[in-house]
Amino acid sequence: MKRTLLIAAVVFLRARAEMFDAAAQPVDLKTVHAFLARSKEDKPATTFSDDVPKVWLVWKSEGLRVGDEIRVVWIAEDVGNVAAKESKIGERSLRVSKPNEDGSIWLSRPGDRLWPIGEYRTEIYVGKRLVQALRFTIKPGVRVEVQ
Repeated sequence: MKRTLLIAAVVFLRARAEMFDAAAQPVDLKTVHAFLARSKEDKPATTFSDDVPKVWLVWKSEGLRVGDEIRVVWIAEDVGNVAAKESKIGERSLRVSKPNEDGSIWLSRPGDRLWPIGEYRTEIYVGKRLVQALRFTIKPGVRVEVQ
């Protein structure tokens, strides 16, 4: 009984030591800080008109090195009957060409049509790791007819 208790105590202490040792290891700090906007020079926005030509994603990277991959996935979370919930509507990957690179990418309105009204999400990955998700809404816009 004493021997079993001693073995259990040693196993427990070794597991605790490994847990603290793992916590002391350096963390991969590769990340991207991003926002959505109507243009790459515009202020951050989370709501867009259904007639906006593009939704821009503007980012600044931190801790990235040349050759790291940034992948952006655009998702229609809920656009009514236009598409199934959680439909992927766009994706693009690019390689970092300089350390801590800044950049932008956009998703264009679907052809000559208006954006479907609803809720959307943009996911940003560094390699295979999700580093940020941004939600946005498309609402009916105010249109002025020119005569």
